[in-house]
Amino acid sequence: MSIDWSKLADLIARRERFAVTTHVRPDGDALGSTVGMVGYLRQMGKDARAIIPSQTPPRYDFLDPDHTLFEHFGTKVTPEDLVDRDALIILDLSSWSQMGDVQDWARSFPGERLIIDHHVSQDDMGAIVLKDTSAEATGALVARAIKALGGTFTPEIATGLLTAILMDTGWFHHPNTKPETLRVAAELVEHGAPIDGIYRKLFERSTLGRIKLIGEILSKIETTEDGKIAYSIVTREDFVKTGSIPADTEDLIDYTVCIEGVEVGVLLIEQNKGGIKLSLRSRNGIDCSALAGQFGGGGHKAAAGANLPDPMSESLPRVLAAVKSALKP
Repeated sequence: MSIDWSKLADLIARRERFAVTTHVRPDGDALGSTVGMVGYLRQMGKDARAIIPSQTPPRYDFLDPDHTLFEHFGTKVTPEDLVDRDALIILDLSSWSQMGDVQDWARSFPGERLIIDHHVSQDDMGAIVLKDTSAEATGALVARAIKALGGTFTPEIATGLLTAILMDTGWFHHPNTKPETLRVAAELVEHGAPIDGIYRKLFERSTLGRIKLIGEILSKIETTEDGKIAYSIVTREDFVKTGSIPADTEDLIDYTVCIEGVEVGVLLIEQNKGGIKLSLRSRNGIDCSALAGQFGGGGHKAAAGANLPDPMSESLPRVLAAVKSALKP
């Protein structure tokens, strides 16, 4: 799917002070594409700030080594600090519910909004929308934009964008990996992205808390529907018991679909402020985005999620009932 990047070029030409934001509980694609976009805007002589709705997960601190790029909304930056911004670029989401505490500020933002995203779900956010649902990652779209508009991949930009692509393709083993994915990745490596170093930063320095949390999740995995559904839960007590943090749950849903015969994996995580974070994965063509949409969420066909307001005791049976229904011929 081709995107007309002239709309982004026009916005950049007309505006000077940009805020770049992404979704709550940011992952590698959210943070990596933010690094790429902010880097490109600054390359173009613009004043650009990265406004993050959640604390940066420790595993991604290498993307902001001096802790000056990512500004956490509510602690490092407040709405009053952003009154001079005249454009807002939103990356890796196109629904209000995924913006967390940034949502109210973004809704009332008086300047222009532009979205770059690859998810299926979409709200009317009063923005220019540049979307390709066939793209493997928002970081890949930002890479396309920079190339189309004549920008340069610095080592910092290349590292951010390669991280985005690597994480959203499962290090090239998800079915969204295409020949072009590998060509773009090669170009980013040529421009200074240390693919071996990124791997070590992400996967070879887990905290003891994350390792213990993996053990808790694995010990709780259950299957149903003749082994076609696998599910597990994380409670607030699990975080306390293991010394882990919510960010340590990233990618742990993948363990549910590592079991032979499982077609849909489900992980429900209790949130500190109440409610449940739902993650879904499928391996047989079942549309996780449609499933998540039943709970006000969204995402991709093979991977999606939602935020549920009800406690675990109510959320788990509702989710399992929806998944079982989706499995029926």
